[in-house]
Order: sequence, then C-alpha cells, then structure tokens
Amino acid sequence: MKKFWEKHDLLKIAGIFVIFTVILTWLVPQGMFQMGELQAEEIVRVGLFDFFTYGLLGVYYFTVLVTFLFVLGGFYQVLSRTGGYQKLTDSIAKKFKGMEIFFVLVISFVIAALTSIINEYYIVIVFIPFIVTILSKMKLDKITSFVTTFGSILVGIIGTVYTDKIVSFSVRQMGVEYDTYIWVKLILFASAFILMSLFVVLNMRKQAKAKKAVAMEDMFATKDTTKRKAVWPLAVILGLFSIIAIMAYLPWEQVFQVTFFSELTDTIMKANILGQPVWSYILGNVEAFGRWDIFGIQILMLITAIIIKFVYGIKFDEFFTSFGEGFRKASKLVIVMLVALLILEFAVMYPVLPTIFDWIVGLTKSFNVILVTLASLFTSFFTAEYQYTVSLVGEYLTTNFEAVSAQLAIMLQATYGLASFFVPSSVVLLVGLSYLDITYKDWMKYIWKFLIAMLLIIVVIMLIIS
Repeated sequence: MKKFWEKHDLLKIAGIFVIFTVILTWLVPQGMFQMGELQAEEIVRVGLFDFFTYGLLGVYYFTVLVTFLFVLGGFYQVLSRTGGYQKLTDSIAKKFKGMEIFFVLVISFVIAALTSIINEYYIVIVFIPFIVTILSKMKLDKITSFVTTFGSILVGIIGTVYTDKIVSFSVRQMGVEYDTYIWVKLILFASAFILMSLFVVLNMRKQAKAKKAVAMEDMFATKDTTKRKAVWPLAVILGLFSIIAIMAYLPWEQVFQVTFFSELTDTIMKANILGQPVWSYILGNVEAFGRWDIFGIQILMLITAIIIKFVYGIKFDEFFTSFGEGFRKASKLVIVMLVALLILEFAVMYPVLPTIFDWIVGLTKSFNVILVTLASLFTSFFTAEYQYTVSLVGEYLTTNFEAVSAQLAIMLQATYGLASFFVPSSVVLLVGLSYLDITYKDWMKYIWKFLIAMLLIIVVIMLIIS
C-alpha cells in the first residue's frame, strides 16, 4: 500500500484537493459579485452524481488540452525513432559537457522569457521533450531537469509581460493596458528567475558532490531507430517547425500592433488562379500568425511527423505503432491534468470562492494589501486558468478598490503565478512532475523556501506601488 501511494503521489494529492473543494461546497454559500457587492446565495452541494458527472465532463470541456498531450506524445515517439534525432541530441549533450550550469541557465531564461510573451504558454511545452532528452544525456537529475523546463514556464507565468492567456484577461476585465506597470512585471520576472537560478545552481553543485542524483529517464526513449542517421534533414525540419510555432503564437496585433501577418494571410487566401481562390481551397481555414489556438500546433506536429516519416524512411506500420506508443505514454499526463482541472470545474460551477474572498478581505474596513494578496492567493489555489481567477474576483477588486485597480491586476497575476508553483490545480506543475516522475513531496522539499521568498517579494512590491 505504501508503494502504491508513493507511485501515485500526484493523483493522491490532487484527489485530496478535489475532495477539499467539494467539502467547501457543503459548508460555504455560493456567491457572485455584482457592481462590487457580494450577492450571497444558498449552499449548493456537490452530490455523488454531480461529482462523477463533472469528472467525465472534464474530457469534453478540455478536449483541446487532452488531444494536445496525446499528439505531443505521438510526435516525440516518432522523433525518438529516428537516428537523426538521437544523433542530434547526443551531439548537443556532448558539446555542453562541463558547461551544464551555463546550458541550464540559458535554456531556463529562453523558456521563461518565451512564456512571458507568447500568446499560449502551453505551446512552450512542445519544446520540452527535446530539451529533456538532452538533459537526460547530460546525466542531470530530475529536479534540475524539471526546473530547467516546466519550472521555467512557471517563472514566465509569475512574471508574465504580454502573454495573451493572462494579460489579455486583465486588460478586458480590470481596465488596464498591456504595458501597465511593465516595470513591475519585469521586476517580478527577474526576481523569480534569479531566485530559481540560484536554487538550481546550488542543487546541481550539491548533486555533483554527492554523485548520487536521482536518475532521470527520457519518457520517449527507444532502442529501435532508423538506419538513416543524418542530422541535417532533421535539424532543418525542427528549425522550421520551431520558427513557425513561435511566430504563430506571438501577440503581433494585440501588443506589437503588427498587422503584416494578417494582411499577408488575407492576400494569399484571396489570391486567384484562373479565377479561383486556389490557396484558400488548399489551406482551408488557416489563421494568421498571432491568432493560432492550441489546435494549430497539433496540426503542425502532425504534418511535421508525416514529413519526418518520409524523410527517414519509417514504414507506415512502424509510424502508427510509434504514435500509438506515444499516446500510451502521454496518457498518465492526461490523467493528472484532468484531475487538476476537476478542481477548477467545481470552483467555477459551484462558486463559493467569491464568498470566501469577501470574508477574508472584509476582516478590515479599509483596503489592506496583505489581506487582499492572501485572498487572491487562496482563490488561485483552485483556478488552473487565470481567466477564471479574474472572472471570480476581478470585478470586486476593480469596483471596491478603483484607485489601485491597475496595481491589483499585477498582484492577481503574481499570486496566480505563485500558486502555480505548488497547488494541485496547477496543470503545468502536475504534468511536469508526472513527466519527470517527481513526487509532490520531493518537489515541496525543494521549492518551499522559494515560495516564501517570492510571497514576501510580492507583498513588498504591492506595499510600494499601492
């Protein structure tokens, strides 16, 4: 039984938090904010049938994320089958031998910076299996690998600058602009990155001295590779893939006011050949760069996988077998993700959080930075997506504390990012820990000092700017 709980540590922790969320619906009245006033309703409890209904509905509500992880698994299982992929990752690992700290810090910064500006931060996960393969060949430990990859995404979230998935909701519902308090966002980003870098460097040195780091295995590793091992075709394919993936999700119009890609797409789609919009027929409903959703990257992965299949001579049965194997391996990521999202479902469908938020903030008659920060942090415990954090308490903050609403938008973002580092409702956290086979207990032993330091930094920043 003990081994069972250790093996399924993440599901246990997330499951306990799901039950805690359900218990709240039995104890706390539902509420919603209208014109800044809490409209309290009666207690509406999650019943047995409701519990399992929403558990099943999670697959429907978050289909795009489910298919994203499955396609990601299939894509990288096909990649790992190519001799060129193994040779490419081997050469990168060897090139940075003896420079592991430099490699980790550079990759961490790139991932964090990209996360802070790209429209959809889940897209950054597309590049992580490639990096994990390299880190595994560099013989780095699990925690270092997690911090370098998924941990850097969390750093980018807490210090997000332009991410449409976060900032746009503050713009729409809290009346701020994309560049509002941008210097504060940069301070948050720098603080989180420097702190995390310090922790990872200390951990790497500790592991090097101990020489008994927890072994990390590449989830998609395989011994069956293609006879063709040429690196340059794959390097070109992956290079183009990366350029398209990044360009497609940068906020060209929303933030940078660049309309070139939308105009170019319109021109191509309307171009006639013999009086017919041929490109429109061939491409279908393709969106301009800057407007892609998560389905777009899945289509790109599928097309890229097919190209790799032909370039490296993978037989059709081997191709589909590899994709199926990738689906199977990704299934454990899908399961922990759906459990994390179940917390969000109950929090949104049974809105007791506004009531609790109002209780905490109402402990004092005037605006109190510490209480508002703690109340916002508590709300973020249950909201895997930032848009729901804003929808639940954003109106209350902007109506009741209008004079500091811009500052509170930053605070809400920061507390949401901080919660993402440790709460069981954090999809990036649970998927990352599951991917690298790290227990929640081991992660908390590593990260708790960082969490305290960042909470203090957030509170100090809020005291200064409020």
